[in-house]
Amino acid sequence: MNGKAGAILLAAGHGRRLGHDKSITSIAGRPVLAYGLDALLACREIERVVVTVRTDVLEEATTWVNKEFSSERARVRVIPGGKERQDSVGQGLEALGEGMEWAVVHDAARVLLTARLTEMVLAEARKSGAAAAARKMSDTVREADAHGRIVKLVNREGLWRMETPQVVRIDVLRAGLAKARSGKIMVTDCLAAAELVGVQGVLVEADEPNLKITTPADWLLAEAWLKSQIK
Repeated sequence: MNGKAGAILLAAGHGRRLGHDKSITSIAGRPVLAYGLDALLACREIERVVVTVRTDVLEEATTWVNKEFSSERARVRVIPGGKERQDSVGQGLEALGEGMEWAVVHDAARVLLTARLTEMVLAEARKSGAAAAARKMSDTVREADAHGRIVKLVNREGLWRMETPQVVRIDVLRAGLAKARSGKIMVTDCLAAAELVGVQGVLVEADEPNLKITTPADWLLAEAWLKSQIK
């Protein structure tokens, strides 16, 4: 095993709740995908980065990446993503090619990613086979029915909210995704795919902002944070 890592930046979402494409729309002066790409390329352990985007923005995204990241063109490739998240991950794995041992998977909508957090998760994955950034639940949690009527109070002890980046040994991730496909199982994150083949990951507490842009309010918060970091 060579220990080499490749990354997949997932930017093929439709942004339905947001109301527009999330990957190439400008936020704080740059396309959304630029920020995750910055952080992944700043992690020197990562040898290649594959960016998955919607087919209809593939040409525009490729042109922009080739121009703005011209010095890193040998490390970056933009490809069309799949219908579902797990499809995009699978296509990203294929595009990474041979010679990689670890896959670092990140949602481009989490624009506040840092190289530091990426390296923390990668270090933990190297010990156990899979790891993910996550955050302990701090709010009171209640279960409700379809009409919003409270069913019960849920004990939040031991509950975490999953985030990205997520890092899984590539052969494990491929096997998990293959099992999901054959069993017609929908997996919502990479650790779920790893669990299908018996690999239990570990959670790395994210100790820095890492929100995911899903709604217009998220967009405003993320943009304010990004602008505050511009020197």
